[in-house]
Amino acid sequence: MNEPNAILLDHHEPVRRSAETGVASPTRGVNEGYPMLQMLRMLVGLSIFAGHWSEPYFGQMWPQGQIAIDIFFMIEGFLSMRFLSQPAVVGASWRRVVGDRIAHVYPIYAMALIAGFCSFAPLALKHAEGWTIANWVGAFFSGLVLMPVFSPRVYGSVFPLNPPSWAIVLELFGFAFLAALRVQGSPGRLVVLWVGAMSACLALGALWHDPNAGWSAAHYWGGWPRMILSFCGGALLWHLHRRHGTRGPTLPPTYVLAGFVGMHLPAIRFIGWPLLAFGVPVLVWSGAACARPAWLETIAGYARRNALAIYLLGYPVMMIWRYADTAFTMRPSFAESPAGFALVLGSLLAASVTVMRLQNNTVRVAPARP
Repeated sequence: MNEPNAILLDHHEPVRRSAETGVASPTRGVNEGYPMLQMLRMLVGLSIFAGHWSEPYFGQMWPQGQIAIDIFFMIEGFLSMRFLSQPAVVGASWRRVVGDRIAHVYPIYAMALIAGFCSFAPLALKHAEGWTIANWVGAFFSGLVLMPVFSPRVYGSVFPLNPPSWAIVLELFGFAFLAALRVQGSPGRLVVLWVGAMSACLALGALWHDPNAGWSAAHYWGGWPRMILSFCGGALLWHLHRRHGTRGPTLPPTYVLAGFVGMHLPAIRFIGWPLLAFGVPVLVWSGAACARPAWLETIAGYARRNALAIYLLGYPVMMIWRYADTAFTMRPSFAESPAGFALVLGSLLAASVTVMRLQNNTVRVAPARP
C-alpha cells in the first residue's frame, strides 16, 4: 500500500481517505502481505485454545506451549514496524495512530470479556472455586479498564475472566511504545531495548525457573520485558528483512508450519530459552520470506480478519462448553473425544466470525471523525 492518503486503523488493514470528504474508510478484502505471518497469528490462537481445552482431559498438550505467546509478540512487532514505517503513518500524530489501533482492538477485547464474564457466572453465583459476586463483578470492571487483578483465582491469572487476554493488553502497550519511539529509519534504539529486555528475561527466568511470565499474579511483571524482547525483536527483523530478505532462501509454507508445530513439542528442560532466542526469530523470518501459493493467500485473508477474535474468544467459548457439559450431563468420553473438540472448535470459529462482523458493521455505521 503506497497511497499517500492511507492511514492506519489496524496494523493489518489499510484505510483510505476520500479525496472529496477527507473521511477515512476501511478497504475490505485487501491482504496486507506476509500471508504466512497472518496464518501463524491465527495458529497461535488455536494452539493456545487447544492447550487450555486439553488440560482437564490429557494434561499439558504442548510441552513448550508458552512459545506461542513469544511467536505472537514477535509477529506483532514485525507487522507493527512495517505499518508504522509507511509514509502516511509516519506523518500522522502518535495519538491518532495509537487511538485507531485501540479503536480496532478494544471492541473485540470487550466482547470477549463479556463472554468470559458470562462463562464464569455459574461459579460466581454458587460461590465455587473462590468466586463470589463481588470479585466476579470486580474482575469484570478491572478488565474493562485493562487493569490486572492479583488474586489466586483461575491459577492466579491476572485477567481471570479471560486469562489469555493479558497478552493482547500488553500488545497494545507494545504498539503504543513502538509508535512513540519513532524508529522507522533508525533501529539502533531497538537493539538497546532488545538487549535490556533479554537480560531482564534471563534474570527473571533464572529466579523463577519459569520462562512463561506475564499471565499470572506471581510472575506478572516479567511479562513486560518478555513482551518488549519479542516486540522489539520483531521490529528489528522487519528492518533486516527489508534490506536483506531477498537474499535468503524461500521455503515452502509447509516447512514453516512444521517448524511452528515442532517448536511446541520438545519436552526438554530449559529448551524454552534457545527457542525464544533463536527459534522464534528464525520462524518469523522464514514466515516472512516463504513462498506464497494461492491456498496460503486464501487462508491468510481469513486469518487476517479473524485471528484476534479467535485468540480472545477461545477461553470463554471453552468455559461455556464446560458448563454445558455439566449442565446437560454430557458423557466425559464425548467431551474429551475428537468429536467433542471439533464441536467446541467449530463454535469458536463461528463466534469469531460473528464478532468480527459485528465489529465491521459498527465501523461502517460509526459517524466520521471531524
